[in-house]
Amino acid sequence: MKKQAVIYFFLFLLGSFVMAQDFLSWQMNDRYFTAQAGFGFASYRGELKHNGSIQNEISNISLGVEARLLPKVGARIEIGRYSIRGHDRHAPDSSYAQQRNLSFSSTNYEISVQGIFYMKKYAGAYYKRHKVDPYLLAGVGATFISPTAELAGQQYNLYDLQTEDTEYSRFTMIFPVGAGLKWKINPFLNFTTEITYRFTLSDYLDDVSGNYPQNPGQGADLLSNRKDEVGVINQEAYDQLVAGAPRGDQQDKDAYLFLNLKFEFFLPPGLFKGK
Repeated sequence: MKKQAVIYFFLFLLGSFVMAQDFLSWQMNDRYFTAQAGFGFASYRGELKHNGSIQNEISNISLGVEARLLPKVGARIEIGRYSIRGHDRHAPDSSYAQQRNLSFSSTNYEISVQGIFYMKKYAGAYYKRHKVDPYLLAGVGATFISPTAELAGQQYNLYDLQTEDTEYSRFTMIFPVGAGLKWKINPFLNFTTEITYRFTLSDYLDDVSGNYPQNPGQGADLLSNRKDEVGVINQEAYDQLVAGAPRGDQQDKDAYLFLNLKFEFFLPPGLFKGK
């Protein structure tokens, strides 16, 4: 079903490109392409997330190019770098998760293609555009994950240690959905505020999904089961956190959220036009 949704989305974009020929005349002195650069705040959603807060430091940057295809439709390709983290210490006191005592941090890269759906019709020329231009977006892409954890002041790559005695893919598809507002600063520049939620097909953004390993390798034993680092704060949970027992919830895929601020510059006409 998800594969079909991806195929339909790409077909929609292809159809939009074909239909856009009447609207997008390369000979006109207008600016249909924009370059975008942004930064903002990231927030992970998964087994090690125990509140709804967004990280309070700048934790993602992005670059993109957008094309206006139809009066109310655009397409964007975007690349980005983001950092996320989670820790069981933020779980409720004496809870199962607090006794589990797992944590991770990760700096990842992503690429995506997005359809942009404007609430207002194109004004007829870039310099006549609306002062405030709201939009929705949906897309598909991929991200490369690299979860790590700290032990005794040193960072360890959790994927290499195989903390659940299983090998998973470090690439996963993402499905960004969101909304934004473009604010006109001058004829050539917009300021954009945007919030997007990234659904994924992976439950390993945090390296927590399945069960505790039966025979953990060297190093994995220290970072796979960390209940002893906090002592016994929940006896029932402490007794359950053993080899073969559930370590995460593999039925619930991980996700992440961006709250971004961007600057968008209208590129000169003919920049992508053949000679």
